[in-house]
Amino acid sequence: MPKEYLTPGVYVEEASSTPPAIEAMASGVPVFIGYTELAGTSQEPLTLVPRRISHQWEFIQLFGSAYPESGFAISIKADGTATAQVQSTSPHVLHDSLELFFANGGQDCWVISIGRFKTVDESMQLTELQAGLNVAANMQGIDLIVIPEMQALSLDDYRTLADAALSHAATCHDRFVILDMFFKPATGNAISLAQHFHEGVEIYREQAIGQQHLAWGAVYAPHLLVSLPRRLDEANIRVTLADGRVVSLANLFAHQRPLHTAVIAAIHAQPRMLPPSGAIAGCYAAQDRNRGIWKAPANMTLALVNAPAVELPVADYETMNVDVTRGKSINPIRLFTHKGTLVWGARTLAGNDNEWRYVPTRRLCTWIETCIRRSAGWLTFEENTAATWQKLQSSVEIFLMMLWRNSVFVGDKPEQAFFVRVGQGLTMTLQDVADRRIRLEIGLATQRPSEFVHMQLSFILGADT
Repeated sequence: MPKEYLTPGVYVEEASSTPPAIEAMASGVPVFIGYTELAGTSQEPLTLVPRRISHQWEFIQLFGSAYPESGFAISIKADGTATAQVQSTSPHVLHDSLELFFANGGQDCWVISIGRFKTVDESMQLTELQAGLNVAANMQGIDLIVIPEMQALSLDDYRTLADAALSHAATCHDRFVILDMFFKPATGNAISLAQHFHEGVEIYREQAIGQQHLAWGAVYAPHLLVSLPRRLDEANIRVTLADGRVVSLANLFAHQRPLHTAVIAAIHAQPRMLPPSGAIAGCYAAQDRNRGIWKAPANMTLALVNAPAVELPVADYETMNVDVTRGKSINPIRLFTHKGTLVWGARTLAGNDNEWRYVPTRRLCTWIETCIRRSAGWLTFEENTAATWQKLQSSVEIFLMMLWRNSVFVGDKPEQAFFVRVGQGLTMTLQDVADRRIRLEIGLATQRPSEFVHMQLSFILGADT
């Protein structure tokens, strides 16, 4: 309504001639969910309290260090040489996954501690991990979900949590799930490691993941052999000396330093295996920052990684990436001579979906939708009229034009790369107008010119003022 002036004179009113700008939101920001050594203090409890982390030392200050390991069989020969064999490994890998995240290009992330480390006699609880996922549902500013300790669950519990995470992402509609393939190490020598892994792929597709919301997540395999040092519980590591006596590693440190040094070297010489999700999340963040969320997070060398835990024939990698009957693509991680260990796939779990088979397509469309929704607060108390529709359409078109000029979409002309539609008789009915609902339709050419991925956004305007 025009302002009422009470005296004669000349008055100037400034009116905006440009539509409201859409802000490009940050991407590649994961939330890590798992167990930690510390969970705050009585004055500041951190259990199920999200905290933003920008460096590994921040994590250590708030949540403690890695799990102290003691599951080794160690013996020392008469000549003083030591041999070590890994008998058991800790399922608590959140600290190490964060280290891989930062080493591979990650910057900011969030951590949700679901409690302190379990003892040897305790097992991880599905309900505790689900509680962490529920906390993440109320968070904004994240777009990746990472739960590296899912590997320690049973197959049934893994499926329950994986399906819940995918449903969570589909419901929130602003995030994506990075999963590690459920895989139990081979025992005995009945079959080769490659054959065991191949059977694990079939088990995963048939039993470890459901059929719903597959476009909202991606899975990576195999696990990684990493060069991260172990944290040792020296008081509980037993060493068998050449004369048959058994002492603790801490005892060797106090009385026989050369033997202690030999044992430490033998332990750290053993390969260490971790799930890849932390490193993959770092690749997502680095690619988003350096190239853009529309660029596939693939063909990237993983830092602090010596090799994949399993080397497979090329044909096996092909069947992992594409499964023509069931979909459920598994992105392989491969070792290349002179290149290192590379991420060699960028498919969602919906590997046979024509629209959502690729990770960058799903994440780009989700990001664009999130940017539009979070920048459209000005709509709340606007009238549902043609002028409002035009302002909204112009705002979105300017945003998409900027992306097209940065080669985000495919097409030599804007009309080949995207379209925006809104209006009565076009995307809305008379009833929509009466209900104060605006329906906005967007088409994006992410793979080929004029072949659009369609999205529809709905806005409910506020009450009349």
